Amino acid sequence: MFQNKKSTFLTVMSIVAIVFVVAAIAYSSKPGGDYFGRIFVAGHGGHIADANVVIDPMDNENPIKIPNYTLWTGNKLHMIPLGAASDHAIHDVRVDSRDENTVFWSTYLSPKPYVIVGKADAKTNKWIAEKRYELPKEVIAFGKTSTKTLYCGSGQSEKYFLPIFMGYPGFIDVVDKDTLELKHRVMLSSNADIPVNYKFTHGVNSPDMKYLYIVMNDADKPHGMPSGKQHFILLDMKALENGELKIVKHETAQFPGGTITFRATYTPDGKYILQSARTRTVVLKADDLSVVQDAEIKAGSENHDIMSSPDGKYGIASLRVPVETKDGKVVKDGQIALYDVAKNRYIGNPVSTCRQCHAKNEKHGPLMWGLEVVGCTRCHQDERTSKDVMGNNILCGLDGVLTVR
Repeated sequence: MFQNKKSTFLTVMSIVAIVFVVAAIAYSSKPGGDYFGRIFVAGHGGHIADANVVIDPMDNENPIKIPNYTLWTGNKLHMIPLGAASDHAIHDVRVDSRDENTVFWSTYLSPKPYVIVGKADAKTNKWIAEKRYELPKEVIAFGKTSTKTLYCGSGQSEKYFLPIFMGYPGFIDVVDKDTLELKHRVMLSSNADIPVNYKFTHGVNSPDMKYLYIVMNDADKPHGMPSGKQHFILLDMKALENGELKIVKHETAQFPGGTITFRATYTPDGKYILQSARTRTVVLKADDLSVVQDAEIKAGSENHDIMSSPDGKYGIASLRVPVETKDGKVVKDGQIALYDVAKNRYIGNPVSTCRQCHAKNEKHGPLMWGLEVVGCTRCHQDERTSKDVMGNNILCGLDGVLTVR
């Protein structure tokens, strides 16, 4: 009996030793770079992709890496489930300015005329709470954007989360961060200087939270065909918190047809705005809203958001990239890419934040059982189910917490 216990003990210790050796080998190959941290990307599948990244701008081939080691638990790709894709598909994700472990989100799609605002815990990768709001009568009367094209861009102040309605007629909701109660719903039409003919409204707060920047695509009619002309508008944040729409500055710029603006982010110093615009990336001076840079992206890809590095030198863009599956079908994949602000160009290849979890049937089987115990990701949990497909894996808005080494 003593011999059996000794044999069992030696076996267990041998397994532990092997695990530590493999883990040490994995950790020793940890990639280096100038920036590291987490990036959260909003997904149409009713979830948020949570990628721990390492960024090396000197790597001209693959500057952004999402390490995927079985036994190294430092950097990996997660998924934060929010709810059914039918009404929890999201374009919007926003890290709380007060607590980097709290993430706000708002919904893009719904089977009926309502929107949902919620928050998730970045420590546990779990849903925390949500509130549902009915759409205003003006949107229901217009009809075309009552169940889709809902929230997309968003901003925040110290106390409030401000999701922006992408449809028509547009509005900005002022939501209490702690309770998720809707304090104000501010219709864009409440200010006579806001354009009447537009398609899509997005925006973000300035770093000092004095302003909410919004961008609107000029169109031939309400929610019509965008012309390429853009309206860049600064709103007073205090006024919004009180339910009023006060314009501080309004500028326009003309771009080629097919240019459609989406989400944007300020550089941390507040001097510039990085603006996604589908076929291009635009940089604005924040004080006068003038265009200072304009870079086209690779044909076929679409730029839907771009966030700044902590020092403002680079942007991390959320792209929809056409890829070919094993059966020859071309689908869209959510990928993030590195943009050099000073050189006004993208560096190397983008990296997918979707395919690791969506590569159909490639991560099932007995070898996957229990891997979360030794550090694997949420991709291997049973709750994947309907997400385990390789179709259009579409992502949109992003936010994150990055550190300079």
